[in-house]
Amino acid sequence: MLVIAVETGSLLDGRLRWAGRRHDDDRPDASSGTSSAELFDAVFHALHDGEQVALGFDCPLTSPLSPDQDAPADHADADALVKLAEPAATRPGIAELGHLLGELGTWRPWTTVSTSLSRWKANTSVLVWQALPADGSSGVPASAAADSFFRHLQTPAGDETEAVAGPVVNLAAATARRAGLFVDPSELARPTVSITVTGG
Repeated sequence: MLVIAVETGSLLDGRLRWAGRRHDDDRPDASSGTSSAELFDAVFHALHDGEQVALGFDCPLTSPLSPDQDAPADHADADALVKLAEPAATRPGIAELGHLLGELGTWRPWTTVSTSLSRWKANTSVLVWQALPADGSSGVPASAAADSFFRHLQTPAGDETEAVAGPVVNLAAATARRAGLFVDPSELARPTVSITVTGG
């Protein structure tokens, strides 16, 4: 298993800092980089080797639907939910996620993506999760986010999700669907898994 966390908007020239490690490697920043090409290479090679990959982003991956938006009836219409997520596609973090998943859609179109920790543990290739800063913290260091993910796996708690009241659209799931990758349609109307980053 390879866990990678991405610091969106962390570098002034449009690049992004990311760091990650495997479950059997305790070195900080065992994998790291500052470009989307390096990030894609790390993810692609891990998937090619049969590993699961968990991608954490420090930006909002769930968006509440406002009352003036036409929410699909019972949130069952996947295409309508993807359309509602389109305005967020160029936001920092979502744009980088879109680029990465788009590349996977080109080179590994059978990749399955989830935003549910329990579904990912069962049989999914890629988990996209949100790295939440701890109370009083100003940011989310990538290496601390990867460590927090591993600590969360060792607890009996279920998925941590954002407290979003009312209907939502899952931006990460919509991004995966736009990239042509399989994501369970039910995830489009549920918050993405979020893990609070501590120890950084």
